[in-house]
Amino acid sequence: MSGACIGGIAYATAATSRSVRELALAGALQSEPALLERFGFSRVPVARDETPYELAHTAASALLREQGISPADIDVLIYGGSPSGLSFSTPRDAPDAALGLCDDRRFQYPGARLQFDLGLERATVIGLDQFACTTLFAAIRVARSLCVTEGATHVLCVCSEFYPAGAGREAITNCTADAACAVLVEAEGERNRIKGAFTITKGFLWQANGMRDEVMASYFPTATNVLRRTVAEAGWRPQDVDWVVPHNVSRTSWDILLPLAALPNARLWTDNIARIGHTLSGDNFINLRDALETGAIVAGDRIILFSYGYGAHWCGLAVEV
Repeated sequence: MSGACIGGIAYATAATSRSVRELALAGALQSEPALLERFGFSRVPVARDETPYELAHTAASALLREQGISPADIDVLIYGGSPSGLSFSTPRDAPDAALGLCDDRRFQYPGARLQFDLGLERATVIGLDQFACTTLFAAIRVARSLCVTEGATHVLCVCSEFYPAGAGREAITNCTADAACAVLVEAEGERNRIKGAFTITKGFLWQANGMRDEVMASYFPTATNVLRRTVAEAGWRPQDVDWVVPHNVSRTSWDILLPLAALPNARLWTDNIARIGHTLSGDNFINLRDALETGAIVAGDRIILFSYGYGAHWCGLAVEV
């Protein structure tokens, strides 16, 4: 499948940040802060008064403004992240909002509200769930298909996630952040063309926190397989890949994974691991925007984006810049 591109990316992070050591003192980590620092983490944005919906609205609004896209041009809005009333709550209010999942507040859908608030009068809305850190990969997969099979020209993909107060800040030795990311998928474009994608879901790992050892045992061989299959889906050779744009998990894990993937010319863009940490809403696309803005990745580069998400999903996306 071809014929779609990434037309733009925007993101919003919580205004406040905390260092790994501050989070440890607050009891928000399971591992020693020195270990997380050794893995590359330094500070992460932590929401205080922001809601996931507010971050999503900020990111989506910025994307439309930056790309000069009229709201009336959006055919489809795909939304994923914190569900129902949780998306409208601050971290401290999340326990009460979670009770709303048991009453009619569960029908307070952030995707529908975002369509209204942005004035996307022509857009239909699709909500995605159960993809965790790979939600934007799933959204782009759907968006790309809609462009090819149904003639959509502009699909807005938005994901926003946060950690409620008291929920901690660590997911299998990764320091997590609160953020939202919006990606515009277009049917046509000269830049950032989507050349291939590949996903593996291993349902027996659905209870990730209770199967840590099994997840770790599966992670590297499955990730290696997905990276190689994504390259093949793009019609590239391993030596054609210029960059891997990762999710912001442990830098040490990438020191292991990248050699296993056998991409001899690929460089790894990791600048945001220390600055932002691991968001549940689009590390790869946040990283891609920043890498493009700083000039690290330039026109003509062939890149692979890769992420793993609870569920358990391993996803790859090949993009020719």
